[in-house]
Amino acid sequence: MRLWRAVGLRRIAALLRPHAGGEGPHMVAGVLASLAVVLLHVARPWPLKWLVDALAGHRVPAWVPAGVSHAVPVVVALFLVLAAAGAAAEYTQVMLLNGLGNRVLFRFRSALFAHLVRQPLAYHESHDVGELLTRVVSDTSRLRRGINGLLVKVAQTLALFAATLGVVFWIAPVLGIVLAVAGLAALVAMRASGRRIAGAAKRQRKREGALAALVGSELAHIRELQLFGQAASRVMLGFARRNDRSLGQEQKVRRLAAGLTARVDLVIAVGVAVALGFGALQVGSGALTAGDLVLFLSYALALRHPFVGFAYQAARIGRTYACAERLARIAERVPAIVDAPLAEPAPRLIGALRFENVSLKAPRRVRGGRKWTLNGLDCELPAGQRVAILGGNGAGKSTLLRLVPRLADPASGRVLVGDRDLRDWTLASVRDQIGVVFQDVALPGLTVGEIIALGRPGASAEEVRAAAERARVHDFVMRLPQGYDTVIRRSGGLLSGGERRRLALACALLRDGAIWLLDEPTTALDDETSREIVEVLLDATRGRTTLWVTHDLEVAGRLDWVLVLDRGRAVFSGPSVLYFAQQRGVDAAAASLYVES
Repeated sequence: MRLWRAVGLRRIAALLRPHAGGEGPHMVAGVLASLAVVLLHVARPWPLKWLVDALAGHRVPAWVPAGVSHAVPVVVALFLVLAAAGAAAEYTQVMLLNGLGNRVLFRFRSALFAHLVRQPLAYHESHDVGELLTRVVSDTSRLRRGINGLLVKVAQTLALFAATLGVVFWIAPVLGIVLAVAGLAALVAMRASGRRIAGAAKRQRKREGALAALVGSELAHIRELQLFGQAASRVMLGFARRNDRSLGQEQKVRRLAAGLTARVDLVIAVGVAVALGFGALQVGSGALTAGDLVLFLSYALALRHPFVGFAYQAARIGRTYACAERLARIAERVPAIVDAPLAEPAPRLIGALRFENVSLKAPRRVRGGRKWTLNGLDCELPAGQRVAILGGNGAGKSTLLRLVPRLADPASGRVLVGDRDLRDWTLASVRDQIGVVFQDVALPGLTVGEIIALGRPGASAEEVRAAAERARVHDFVMRLPQGYDTVIRRSGGLLSGGERRRLALACALLRDGAIWLLDEPTTALDDETSREIVEVLLDATRGRTTLWVTHDLEVAGRLDWVLVLDRGRAVFSGPSVLYFAQQRGVDAAAASLYVES
């Protein structure tokens, strides 16, 4: 059917196959249970046929006792046995196949999240968090439900249809032809509507993703929404409009699915009615027994419910393919920043840091094409020197910091430590040697102790405490309700800006990196806190290659080296004494002699 090819079962299978390891025995057992369900469904109407034939005086199997009074208990008991066995087989099938689907999809969800984490920052900055959240959580849940439906309902319906047709053809070929035509007509109806339902479901999932993105974006600025009532009203009005459009699309999916269900129900009902008329004529002519007609009617009615249910599931199947397509676009995306095939663990990063003709495009489009954030940057920063990175907004300072831990790779040029390109080494071994303190500190939802220990997993409680004391945050931590075991919400609501910055500093101190990256670590802090953090950082980074983005010229004057960026290029790179001498109009030659001495 076109619906099945909308994304393609092969693509879904390729998406999930890597996460199905070790599930072979469960799949085999589930398939055997499904076959048992089909066979027991096919066998269940036969006791009723024999009972009707016994009542009408027709021939029944030899093992059925003669006489109605003796035959009825045996036939009824057999009916109950088949019903109980069918219920047990159906329970086993659902537990095995649904359990298999659940396990595979939950493994896939974990792998998908890990895959997302590995995507470069530019990818995350160009996608809304709400949309990605919808894909990882909601789309995988819908895919799981759809896969379970495909494993259990759809496959079973088709197998039951084929088995029932075989039995009916064996008993009465004319009735079998009528039933086959009705079943094929129902499948044609589903095929005709399948693509429309899949397309509508895909658009609905896109609208839901956009809604989630809007909610995530606006709730991230809840303070501003509450302070500026008029702006909040516009946001809520915009959300209401999008919500209404999403509702309209959902109603369309439901309408298409309900129409398909009605058509399938009507087609099957017409087929049963026609077959019933033919069957009655054949019973009258003696070609069929009354039990045969009852048997056929039981099969026809039993098939009606799965077909109607199959049609009712069309919307879910459409959503399944829509979700699979969205998830496949993420899962099949190759991370832009990965280990090179021959990458090896990095030694201690102690050489000079060099940028050779480095260019990097901004991830966003601007008028006139894509803007270069760094544009042929050439400079060498001496090993073990603390470098003040200066420049105006948009000069490329923060972009420069991204290149060192390979949060971004150059579009052209190289970043080297000593004489080795950073890409020669594994990502993990490079990043493990880099300490960071950024202006915007995002804290994971962990305990205080766990947040600090991110700097060096496996650090002892004593080491964590020592790092906190050096960062001058220990006294504050001890005033928290559970001390180092206090869980900090992801928003960091329990902490002030300075306290969040100190926790990040403690994490960096514990890591004790060979290279330090500091992006405005004292911005928006009070003077006292700012001075304390500067003193701690100056002490911690002594003898370490440090890139310190700052607008504070007093701090820059206490560092060893200055790199000034303008429009992605280095316009000055040299000792801080020489830079500030030039800024004050001091003779450059005299300043150079002073530096050399």
